[in-house]
Amino acid sequence: MKTPRRFGLLILTLLILAPQWITDTPRAAQRQVNSAAAPKYIFFFLADGAGITHMEITRQYNRVVHNEGLIIADRIMKEGTLGLLTTDAADSLSTDSAAAATALASGCKAKLGVLGMCADGSVPKTAMEIAKENGMRVGLVTNTAVYDASPAAFVSHVPNRRNYPAILNRYLELAPDVLFGGGKEQFLPKSQPGSRRSDETDLIAAFAKKGYLHVSNKQELEQAQRGKVLGLFSTGDMSFEIDRDKQTEPSVHDMTQAVIRLLHNGNPHGFFVFIENENVDTASHQTDIASMIRDYREFDRAVGLAYEFYKKYPRETLILVTSDHETGGLGFTLALKDLSSTRGSNQVAATTDDLKKLDSIPISLKKASTILGPNPTGEAIDNLMKEYFKGFTLAPDYKEAIIKRQPISRSIFIDPTINALGMMIANNTQAYWLTTAHTNQPVFVAALGAGAEKFKGYQENADFGKNLKAILERKKSH
Repeated sequence: MKTPRRFGLLILTLLILAPQWITDTPRAAQRQVNSAAAPKYIFFFLADGAGITHMEITRQYNRVVHNEGLIIADRIMKEGTLGLLTTDAADSLSTDSAAAATALASGCKAKLGVLGMCADGSVPKTAMEIAKENGMRVGLVTNTAVYDASPAAFVSHVPNRRNYPAILNRYLELAPDVLFGGGKEQFLPKSQPGSRRSDETDLIAAFAKKGYLHVSNKQELEQAQRGKVLGLFSTGDMSFEIDRDKQTEPSVHDMTQAVIRLLHNGNPHGFFVFIENENVDTASHQTDIASMIRDYREFDRAVGLAYEFYKKYPRETLILVTSDHETGGLGFTLALKDLSSTRGSNQVAATTDDLKKLDSIPISLKKASTILGPNPTGEAIDNLMKEYFKGFTLAPDYKEAIIKRQPISRSIFIDPTINALGMMIANNTQAYWLTTAHTNQPVFVAALGAGAEKFKGYQENADFGKNLKAILERKKSH
């Protein structure tokens, strides 16, 4: 009697546990596939100059001003993995974009100003070059000049980041499927208006001979449906989001939408795309928090497009979101209302009202400086404040610095007008800048999808590049 009873209990146990096994086994298998499979589609998002506080301030702004979340924090970080990256260069504790992007793209430490070349003199393949060898379509998207350091590090190998002709010749040689950004001035022959070349080379014509469609505004970009596309949307850098003409100039979000369409349609081999918002860095150099927030917000919207793509192809897609370094030492803090006393009654901390004050600023500080001109008068400064900075107060010493063209401090010195206005905003909102240069702060890396686990934890930026290249080499071996 014991044997049938035990057998019956065994059958009953199997019946109870079977649904759980049936449900769990595919999940476990899917986790294994996601961990082991090389991604078919890779999105590399770079917010140049963005530290953790840049992201956090934008997240708080989105929540308070727009009642919205942030895709990077709410989706990529929560559903994927989170890590930190060092940012030092081979010859400096604080880096520049060339050395930093070389580490991310090539997997080795580089010296300041050097692209695609390791400090030991070796010249490694970049992640994008490996992707191209794999038969993947590749693209470069930025809102600065397309030959600027960060995108250039994924393609070129030059000892000087300012060697734009060599960088552009390498672009022409590698022939990325998509190249979007500014910097038309280096594509035009010397004799054409707006050119900054030293020769008569017509690079737009050279790209056209290789089958590229050239587009120069938002409408033309939207009409491009297939094939190789060269998008040059400004003579130099593209506009800050806060100043952008939304009818004619595409945003990072608009360019990302186009690049997904162009790289994905009719493509059995997958793609690797680098997408940068350089304006986060530029705004931070200029102590311009209002412009920084608007551009970071647009960057997040671009990441949202990749997230929607990921949801369609979760087992084949990898999304990486990171930065090359932090710029500005930005942060909300407690401060004195003035220097008359250090008592608590004379101290002030930031509140959500300060985020709303930042939202009231309608132009970039660069545009404000242009309005004032090279020799601003006190009256012109007063009129500027009334027109564009309502509710803000400009301290007398900052007004004097603008008129006399004096640096604010030893660490805040890029442009007297811009930086004085930046510190004026800081005094009114408690969002302060430490410097107008780069710092050595670590930056976050958020990863979601196939291979994301390789980017968690605390890593050297060069190790990030090694891991990215290893994923692509694994794809090649398959």
